[in-house]
Amino acid sequence: MAEARKPEEALRRPWHGASDRDDAPEVLAIRLHRAEVEALIAWRRTPPGSPDQARAWRRLAALRERRVAVLGAGSADRLPPLPAAPADTLSAWQKLRRRLGLGRG
Repeated sequence: MAEARKPEEALRRPWHGASDRDDAPEVLAIRLHRAEVEALIAWRRTPPGSPDQARAWRRLAALRERRVAVLGAGSADRLPPLPAAPADTLSAWQKLRRRLGLGRG
C-alpha cells in the first residue's frame, strides 16, 4: 500500500517563499546588501591604483546608491561609510554630485 504524502506546502519552511517575491522591498534590500558585500570583497582584492580597482569601486558606489534608495532614512544613516575612492575614479561632475548629495535615488 502506498503511503500518503504530505502536501508540498506543509514541507516548505516559513521563510522559503520570500525569495519568490521579487517585488518585495525586504527581498530587494537583502539582495542589494549581498551584492554590495561581494563588490566590497572584489574591491579589496584588486591591486591598488589599477583600473580594475576603480571599476570595482564605481560598482560598489552604484550598489550603495541603489541600497540607500530602498532603505528607509533611518536605516540608511546607520550604514558604514564607503572606502575612499581611488584617485581618478570619479570625474569632476561626479565628485560635485557626490559632495552635494545628488544621488539617483
